[in-house]
Amino acid sequence: MLYIKFNNQSPSKFEDFFKLYQHMVTVRQPNFSFKEEEPEPIEWEKLSQDEVDKAVEKLCDFIFEDPAAKRYQRLIPEYANGILMEYLKIDNERLGELGIEETLSIFNYLEFGFEVDFTNLEFNVEQQCIIEFSTLDYPFGGIDRFLIVLKAFDILPTECFDGFNVFRFDWTNKFEYNAIDLPERTTAYIKRYET
Repeated sequence: MLYIKFNNQSPSKFEDFFKLYQHMVTVRQPNFSFKEEEPEPIEWEKLSQDEVDKAVEKLCDFIFEDPAAKRYQRLIPEYANGILMEYLKIDNERLGELGIEETLSIFNYLEFGFEVDFTNLEFNVEQQCIIEFSTLDYPFGGIDRFLIVLKAFDILPTECFDGFNVFRFDWTNKFEYNAIDLPERTTAYIKRYET
């Protein structure tokens, strides 16, 4: 069982994250499929030409809007979006000409690229929290982007077990950290599951 421990620094932002977490759990259910939204019915015969033009424009916007973009807007608040955009800007600059990532790429990762099953989310009044998950495949998409998503919701990852080692995170800036290996914690954690 892999885990990420974190400090919940803002209860209201954690509630926002919890909605995203529930969405990530839901899309991982067997035979899950997204419900297609239907446009609102329009009584064309009752509309003036100006109203018809506006209705056609609205209908075209609806048809051509990416459903993932709608889900993103519904689940990622503006404050978190700003942080994710800032992260991607830095990441894209680092990649140079290959830097074409957009915020929807992070959402695609959360829905499909982060190949894990979430098994538990616990939080308490001391703000010490844990997310436990199991991998569906190796390398399962890695946890770096998930850590940044947590940070976007003002959630500070402090420790993780990545399947091999327990690490403590020492954040050096908003988006970068040093992973400090904790061998004695690793041994204790692995022994717990061997028995």
